[in-house]
Amino acid sequence: MKANRTTDNNGGLEKAISYLLIIGVVLSVLLEIAGIIMLCRDSGSIAIQQDSSVFIQEHDFFRFIYDFLRTGNGNAGIWLMTAGLIILILTPFLRVILSAFYFAFKKDRKYIFITFFVLVALTLSLLLH
Repeated sequence: MKANRTTDNNGGLEKAISYLLIIGVVLSVLLEIAGIIMLCRDSGSIAIQQDSSVFIQEHDFFRFIYDFLRTGNGNAGIWLMTAGLIILILTPFLRVILSAFYFAFKKDRKYIFITFFVLVALTLSLLLH
């Protein structure tokens, strides 16, 4: 009987995480499809040249996102596809942040520590791209 109550307590977290993951993936796929359509429409092909503007050129992923949003890119199709990839990469990162807030709210020290460790590992991997 106690197992059911524990599952019920975590039901809100599981629902929020599942919505976050679904929204992140669906939004990413929609942006990728729209970007491919626009790229094909504008250039007549879906081939992407090895142009340095489509590569991460910054010191870390977060700086890349900042500069991407600040300056953008001349090609709308490439911009949409890059935005889709950024959302896809950030979705699990946001999932861990959501879990960290949840466990902090519940004052569950064991899972706060585990989630914090995962958050630090993900943050470092994005900082060091």
